[in-house]
Amino acid sequence: MNWPEFHHEAMATTFAILIADHPRDYARQAAASAFRELDRLESELSRYVESSDIARANRLAPGETMAIGDDALQCLLIAADVSLATYRAFDAAYASVRAPDQPDHAPLFTLDPASHTLTSHTARLHLDLGAVGKGYALDRMAAHLHEWDITTACLQSGGSTALALSAPAGHAGWPIGIGEGPNHRALSLTHVALSGSGIAVQGAHLIDPRTGAACPRTTRTWARARTAALSDALSTAFFVFSDEEIAAFCAAHPGIGGASAVSSTQLVTHGTLVPSL
Repeated sequence: MNWPEFHHEAMATTFAILIADHPRDYARQAAASAFRELDRLESELSRYVESSDIARANRLAPGETMAIGDDALQCLLIAADVSLATYRAFDAAYASVRAPDQPDHAPLFTLDPASHTLTSHTARLHLDLGAVGKGYALDRMAAHLHEWDITTACLQSGGSTALALSAPAGHAGWPIGIGEGPNHRALSLTHVALSGSGIAVQGAHLIDPRTGAACPRTTRTWARARTAALSDALSTAFFVFSDEEIAAFCAAHPGIGGASAVSSTQLVTHGTLVPSL
Protein backbone atom coordinates (compact mmCIF):
# COMPACT_ATOMS: atom_id res chain seq x y z
CA MET A 1 0.00 0.00 0.00
CA ASN A 2 2.23 2.75 -1.35
CA TRP A 3 -0.02 5.81 -1.32
CA PRO A 4 1.43 9.31 -1.73
CA GLU A 5 1.94 10.88 1.70
CA PHE A 6 2.50 14.58 2.34
CA HIS A 7 3.56 16.32 5.57
CA HIS A 8 3.33 19.80 7.02
CA GLU A 9 4.29 21.34 10.36
CA ALA A 10 1.55 23.35 12.06
CA MET A 11 -0.13 23.72 15.45
CA ALA A 12 3.03 22.42 17.16
CA THR A 13 2.78 19.02 15.46
CA THR A 14 3.12 17.27 12.10
CA PHE A 15 0.07 16.88 9.89
CA ALA A 16 -0.05 14.18 7.21
CA ILE A 17 -2.29 13.54 4.24
CA LEU A 18 -2.41 10.22 2.38
CA ILE A 19 -4.21 10.35 -0.96
CA ALA A 20 -5.17 7.31 -3.02
CA ASP A 21 -6.50 6.79 -6.54
CA HIS A 22 -5.11 10.04 -7.96
CA PRO A 23 -1.92 10.92 -9.85
CA ARG A 24 0.91 11.86 -7.49
CA ASP A 25 1.39 15.36 -8.94
CA TYR A 26 -2.30 16.17 -8.64
CA ALA A 27 -2.36 14.76 -5.10
CA ARG A 28 0.64 16.93 -4.19
CA GLN A 29 -1.07 20.09 -5.44
CA ALA A 30 -4.28 19.26 -3.56
CA ALA A 31 -2.35 18.51 -0.36
CA ALA A 32 -0.44 21.79 -0.66
CA SER A 33 -3.74 23.64 -0.99
CA ALA A 34 -5.12 21.85 2.09
CA PHE A 35 -1.99 22.76 4.06
CA ARG A 36 -2.47 26.43 3.14
CA GLU A 37 -5.94 26.13 4.65
CA LEU A 38 -4.33 24.58 7.74
CA ASP A 39 -1.96 27.54 8.09
CA ARG A 40 -4.90 29.93 7.80
CA LEU A 41 -6.76 28.06 10.53
CA GLU A 42 -3.74 28.17 12.82
CA SER A 43 -3.64 31.94 12.43
CA GLU A 44 -7.26 32.09 13.63
CA LEU A 45 -7.32 29.42 16.35
CA SER A 46 -3.92 29.33 18.04
CA ARG A 47 -3.62 31.15 21.34
CA TYR A 48 0.09 31.57 20.58
CA VAL A 49 -0.60 33.79 17.55
CA GLU A 50 -1.20 37.24 19.02
CA SER A 51 -3.49 38.35 16.21
CA SER A 52 -5.67 35.20 16.32
CA ASP A 53 -9.28 35.34 17.46
CA ILE A 54 -8.46 33.13 20.44
CA ALA A 55 -5.48 35.20 21.59
CA ARG A 56 -7.52 38.39 21.29
CA ALA A 57 -10.38 36.80 23.23
CA ASN A 58 -7.97 35.91 26.01
CA ARG A 59 -7.11 39.61 26.35
CA LEU A 60 -10.71 40.72 26.87
CA ALA A 61 -11.64 42.58 30.01
CA PRO A 62 -14.61 41.24 32.01
CA GLY A 63 -17.82 42.12 30.20
CA GLU A 64 -16.04 43.07 26.99
CA THR A 65 -17.32 41.77 23.64
CA MET A 66 -15.48 41.15 20.36
CA ALA A 67 -16.32 39.90 16.88
CA ILE A 68 -14.84 36.52 15.90
CA GLY A 69 -14.55 34.71 12.60
CA ASP A 70 -16.60 31.71 11.55
CA ASP A 71 -13.87 29.15 12.25
CA ALA A 72 -13.29 30.34 15.82
CA LEU A 73 -17.04 30.45 16.36
CA GLN A 74 -17.65 26.95 15.01
CA CYS A 75 -14.73 25.47 16.93
CA LEU A 76 -15.86 27.10 20.18
CA LEU A 77 -19.43 25.90 19.64
CA ILE A 78 -18.17 22.33 19.22
CA ALA A 79 -16.06 22.71 22.36
CA ALA A 80 -19.05 24.07 24.29
CA ASP A 81 -21.28 21.18 23.16
CA VAL A 82 -18.68 18.60 24.26
CA SER A 83 -18.18 20.39 27.57
CA LEU A 84 -21.91 20.26 28.22
CA ALA A 85 -22.23 16.61 27.15
CA THR A 86 -19.29 15.48 29.31
CA TYR A 87 -20.19 17.58 32.35
CA ARG A 88 -16.97 19.59 31.91
CA ALA A 89 -14.62 16.62 31.62
CA PHE A 90 -13.62 18.60 28.53
CA ASP A 91 -13.48 22.38 28.91
CA ALA A 92 -11.55 24.66 26.56
CA ALA A 93 -11.72 27.44 29.18
CA TYR A 94 -10.76 25.40 32.25
CA ALA A 95 -7.63 27.50 32.99
CA SER A 96 -9.57 30.78 33.15
CA VAL A 97 -9.48 32.82 36.37
CA ARG A 98 -12.87 33.55 37.91
CA ALA A 99 -13.66 36.77 39.70
CA PRO A 100 -13.77 36.36 43.52
CA ASP A 101 -17.55 36.76 43.59
CA GLN A 102 -18.26 34.69 40.45
CA PRO A 103 -20.22 31.47 41.16
CA ASP A 104 -18.65 28.21 40.01
CA HIS A 105 -21.59 27.47 37.72
CA ALA A 106 -21.58 30.88 36.02
CA PRO A 107 -20.42 30.85 32.36
CA LEU A 108 -16.88 32.08 31.72
CA PHE A 109 -17.86 33.41 28.30
CA THR A 110 -20.83 33.47 25.99
CA LEU A 111 -21.17 33.21 22.22
CA ASP A 112 -23.72 34.88 19.97
CA PRO A 113 -23.73 32.94 16.68
CA ALA A 114 -26.09 35.45 15.04
CA SER A 115 -23.68 38.36 15.51
CA HIS A 116 -20.45 36.29 15.53
CA THR A 117 -19.44 37.74 18.88
CA LEU A 118 -17.83 36.45 22.08
CA THR A 119 -18.24 38.08 25.48
CA SER A 120 -15.95 37.44 28.45
CA HIS A 121 -17.59 37.06 31.86
CA THR A 122 -14.55 36.36 33.99
CA ALA A 123 -11.50 38.06 35.46
CA ARG A 124 -9.12 36.45 32.98
CA LEU A 125 -10.38 34.34 30.12
CA HIS A 126 -8.03 31.57 29.00
CA LEU A 127 -9.27 29.70 25.95
CA ASP A 128 -7.14 26.83 24.65
CA LEU A 129 -8.33 24.88 21.60
CA GLY A 130 -5.37 22.50 21.62
CA ALA A 131 -7.60 19.49 22.29
CA VAL A 132 -10.15 20.26 19.57
CA GLY A 133 -8.51 22.64 17.09
CA LYS A 134 -6.34 20.04 15.38
CA GLY A 135 -9.36 17.83 14.79
CA TYR A 136 -11.35 20.80 13.51
CA ALA A 137 -8.49 21.56 11.12
CA LEU A 138 -8.60 17.99 9.78
CA ASP A 139 -12.33 18.32 9.11
CA ARG A 140 -11.82 21.59 7.23
CA MET A 141 -8.89 20.15 5.27
CA ALA A 142 -11.02 17.17 4.26
CA ALA A 143 -13.70 19.55 3.00
CA HIS A 144 -10.99 21.42 1.09
CA LEU A 145 -9.80 18.18 -0.54
CA HIS A 146 -13.38 17.45 -1.57
CA GLU A 147 -13.30 20.66 -3.60
CA TRP A 148 -10.44 19.02 -5.54
CA ASP A 149 -12.66 15.95 -6.06
CA ILE A 150 -10.47 13.96 -3.67
CA THR A 151 -12.51 11.71 -1.41
CA THR A 152 -10.17 8.71 -0.99
CA ALA A 153 -7.80 10.08 1.63
CA CYS A 154 -6.70 9.75 5.23
CA LEU A 155 -5.66 12.81 7.22
CA GLN A 156 -3.69 12.72 10.46
CA SER A 157 -2.44 15.18 13.06
CA GLY A 158 0.59 14.27 15.12
CA GLY A 159 -0.30 10.61 15.34
CA SER A 160 -3.12 11.47 17.78
CA THR A 161 -6.07 11.95 15.41
CA ALA A 162 -6.89 10.25 12.11
CA LEU A 163 -9.75 11.15 9.80
CA ALA A 164 -10.49 8.36 7.34
CA LEU A 165 -12.46 9.26 4.21
CA SER A 166 -13.52 6.79 1.51
CA ALA A 167 -11.41 3.64 1.23
CA PRO A 168 -8.85 3.26 -1.58
CA ALA A 169 -9.88 1.06 -4.47
CA GLY A 170 -9.60 -2.60 -3.54
CA HIS A 171 -9.43 -1.94 0.22
CA ALA A 172 -12.05 -2.18 2.94
CA GLY A 173 -10.70 0.86 4.76
CA TRP A 174 -7.67 2.83 5.86
CA PRO A 175 -5.35 0.90 8.23
CA ILE A 176 -5.10 2.66 11.60
CA GLY A 177 -3.65 1.14 14.75
CA ILE A 178 -4.40 1.72 18.41
CA GLY A 179 -2.59 0.41 21.47
CA GLU A 180 0.98 -0.75 21.85
CA GLY A 181 2.68 -4.10 22.33
CA PRO A 182 0.18 -6.79 23.39
CA ASN A 183 -2.59 -4.17 23.25
CA HIS A 184 -2.03 -3.25 19.61
CA ARG A 185 -4.98 -3.63 17.29
CA ALA A 186 -5.08 -2.87 13.58
CA LEU A 187 -8.31 -1.23 12.50
CA SER A 188 -9.75 -0.62 9.03
CA LEU A 189 -11.70 2.66 8.96
CA THR A 190 -13.78 4.70 6.53
CA HIS A 191 -15.86 7.85 7.00
CA VAL A 192 -14.92 8.17 10.65
CA ALA A 193 -12.39 9.84 12.92
CA LEU A 194 -10.36 8.24 15.70
CA SER A 195 -8.36 10.16 18.30
CA GLY A 196 -6.12 9.17 21.18
CA SER A 197 -5.06 11.00 24.35
CA GLY A 198 -2.30 10.17 26.80
CA ILE A 199 0.77 11.43 28.59
CA ALA A 200 3.53 9.65 26.64
CA VAL A 201 4.44 12.68 24.51
CA GLN A 202 3.91 15.70 26.77
CA GLY A 203 4.00 14.07 30.17
CA ALA A 204 1.33 14.56 32.85
CA HIS A 205 -0.21 17.60 31.15
CA LEU A 206 -3.92 16.76 31.25
CA ILE A 207 -5.99 18.39 33.99
CA ASP A 208 -9.44 17.36 35.17
CA PRO A 209 -11.43 20.58 34.65
CA ARG A 210 -13.95 19.41 37.22
CA THR A 211 -11.39 19.37 40.04
CA GLY A 212 -8.38 21.33 38.77
CA ALA A 213 -6.11 18.39 39.64
CA ALA A 214 -3.93 16.33 37.32
CA CYS A 215 -5.72 13.30 35.87
CA PRO A 216 -4.82 10.10 37.73
CA ARG A 217 -4.98 8.01 34.55
CA THR A 218 -1.60 6.97 33.13
CA THR A 219 -2.75 4.86 30.19
CA ARG A 220 -4.02 5.99 26.81
CA THR A 221 -7.66 6.46 25.75
CA TRP A 222 -9.29 6.66 22.31
CA ALA A 223 -12.55 8.05 20.96
CA ARG A 224 -14.34 7.37 17.67
CA ALA A 225 -16.77 9.92 16.25
CA ARG A 226 -18.18 11.15 12.97
CA THR A 227 -15.86 14.19 12.86
CA ALA A 228 -12.25 14.72 13.85
CA ALA A 229 -13.10 17.74 16.01
CA LEU A 230 -15.53 15.63 18.04
CA SER A 231 -13.22 12.63 18.40
CA ASP A 232 -10.33 14.95 19.35
CA ALA A 233 -12.31 16.57 22.18
CA LEU A 234 -13.88 13.31 23.35
CA SER A 235 -10.56 11.47 23.59
CA THR A 236 -9.45 14.16 26.06
CA ALA A 237 -12.69 13.82 28.02
CA PHE A 238 -12.29 10.03 28.05
CA PHE A 239 -8.81 10.41 29.53
CA VAL A 240 -10.42 12.40 32.35
CA PHE A 241 -13.30 9.93 32.71
CA SER A 242 -13.14 6.66 34.60
CA ASP A 243 -13.66 3.52 32.50
CA GLU A 244 -17.19 3.32 33.91
CA GLU A 245 -17.90 6.89 32.77
CA ILE A 246 -16.56 6.14 29.28
CA ALA A 247 -18.83 3.10 29.03
CA ALA A 248 -21.86 5.08 30.22
CA PHE A 249 -21.16 7.94 27.78
CA CYS A 250 -20.81 5.59 24.80
CA ALA A 251 -23.98 3.75 25.79
CA ALA A 252 -25.88 7.06 25.92
CA HIS A 253 -24.50 8.31 22.58
CA PRO A 254 -24.96 5.81 19.72
CA GLY A 255 -22.23 6.12 17.12
CA ILE A 256 -19.59 7.13 19.65
CA GLY A 257 -16.94 4.56 20.51
CA GLY A 258 -14.20 4.51 23.10
CA ALA A 259 -11.27 2.44 24.25
CA SER A 260 -8.85 2.55 27.14
CA ALA A 261 -5.69 0.67 27.95
CA VAL A 262 -6.37 -0.49 31.48
CA SER A 263 -2.98 -2.20 31.67
CA SER A 264 -0.02 -3.04 29.44
CA THR A 265 -1.83 -6.19 28.31
CA GLN A 266 -5.53 -5.27 28.40
CA LEU A 267 -7.46 -2.96 26.08
CA VAL A 268 -11.14 -2.32 26.89
CA THR A 269 -13.55 -1.03 24.24
CA HIS A 270 -16.88 0.71 24.65
CA GLY A 271 -19.74 1.47 22.29
CA THR A 272 -19.08 1.42 18.55
CA LEU A 273 -15.33 1.76 18.24
CA VAL A 274 -15.22 -0.05 14.91
CA PRO A 275 -17.60 -2.71 13.56
CA SER A 276 -14.94 -5.43 13.64
CA LEU A 277 -13.60 -4.75 17.14
